[in-house]
This record gives sequence, structure tokens and C-alpha cells, in this order.
Amino acid sequence: MNDKVLLIIVLMAVITYLTRFPMLLISSRWEIPDWLRRGLAMVPVGVFSSLTVPPILFHGKDGQWSPEYLAAGVVSLAVGLWRKQVVWALLAGVGAIVLWRALF
Repeated sequence: MNDKVLLIIVLMAVITYLTRFPMLLISSRWEIPDWLRRGLAMVPVGVFSSLTVPPILFHGKDGQWSPEYLAAGVVSLAVGLWRKQVVWALLAGVGAIVLWRALF
């Protein structure tokens, strides 16, 4: 591996650690209020939906909807609600796109 790439990876790890360490230190010494804990529990849901919903709805040219991505999103949502596991939802969405492209 290139020395420059290894140095970049090590520096990224150090920066990631340094940005998270103060919050870990604070949260280990003080009790986090319940309202804040509940709010922080919703952060992954918000991040995931903000990363997935816009590409599903506005995938086509000029922000138009893409039928294959809408269908895959609906299938993925249904499987996710049914199985309660992200991996199955992702696999179902990918399978729906593959099936859509094979049929149409």
C-alpha cells in the first residue's frame, strides 16, 4: 500500500477519534436527560431517510420521478416494515430494480 494512503487513513482515524472523544467523555460523567436520549435515538432514522428518500423520488432527469426507483422504494419499505431488518430491505430493493429492468 502506498505510504501516502496509509498516512491519510491514520490521520482520518485520529481526526474521527478526536471529534468523538469529548462527547464520549462528557456522556460518561454526566447523566443525559431522557428527552435528549430519545431525540438522539432518532438521529439514525433521520440520516437514513435523508440519504434514501431524495434519490428515490428525484432520480430522473430534471428532478423527475423514476418508476423503477419508486417501485423499489415501496418494495424495500414494505420488506423493511415486515422483517424489521435493514439488510433484507436493501436486498429487496436491489432485487426489485433488477426484476424491473429485466421485465421492462
